[in-house]
Amino acid sequence: MFAERFLTSRFGALNKRPRIGFAQQLQNCNKEKFNQIHSNTTVFALIYENGVLIAGDRRTSGGYFEIVSDETTKVHQITDYSVMAAAGFCNVISDLEDNLSSTCNGFRDLYGQDLSPDGQASFLKRLLEPWWFDSIYSWYWQVGIPILATFDLAYDMPRIFAFDESGFYWESKFFGGTGCGFEAIKGLVNDLWRADMNEGMAILIAMKAMLQSGVASSGVSDARLYLPTIGVIDKDGFRLISDKVLKTVRDTLVKQTENLK
Repeated sequence: MFAERFLTSRFGALNKRPRIGFAQQLQNCNKEKFNQIHSNTTVFALIYENGVLIAGDRRTSGGYFEIVSDETTKVHQITDYSVMAAAGFCNVISDLEDNLSSTCNGFRDLYGQDLSPDGQASFLKRLLEPWWFDSIYSWYWQVGIPILATFDLAYDMPRIFAFDESGFYWESKFFGGTGCGFEAIKGLVNDLWRADMNEGMAILIAMKAMLQSGVASSGVSDARLYLPTIGVIDKDGFRLISDKVLKTVRDTLVKQTENLK
């Protein structure tokens, strides 16, 4: 299983892996490896009238201690109609993406159609399950926790699958996400969301959420300084929203907030 292979490559044979505290782990990691460890993240997806929006901030860091980048793209296309984003250990997230993409590509080559959204969610669950027992023994911070946003052509509807570190997943009715800043935006999105809102309103709410997350969580990049990644999926497939559009929306919201002071 990829979890065991990854841990073995990092720490040697699992039966020889030492039980050490977090402070000692930091001392034992060289800088190059530690810079790749953790993505302090807010990623989320929300459903609007004709599709689903998925968004992610841009910060990658070594825990809360060292900012590695504020230009990381955390929203990754899997198929024409499905996109994954995740919070947690960057190498695990990358492995999840690679395994899911490879499986979806293989399925399409074999059967001439995409693996269903339910099939993709089920496969992610299988990838995450090996990490559950390791997370019990204080290694939970190394897990990657994804969300999967899709447009299901068979049912002609947008769908969101949210996961926890054990691989357990549920289908969110209209909003789901993960990351250290996610708790800070739940109330805002729940208050503003409407079933009949259009794509423009969904982008507006997403930008408001990212601005609030950046202020509330020191581990998340500030959307006033670094534009988040925002994309949408509808019956025509996935597309990223341009930085030009996002900058216009962000600057308008920031100006409105300043005028209230």
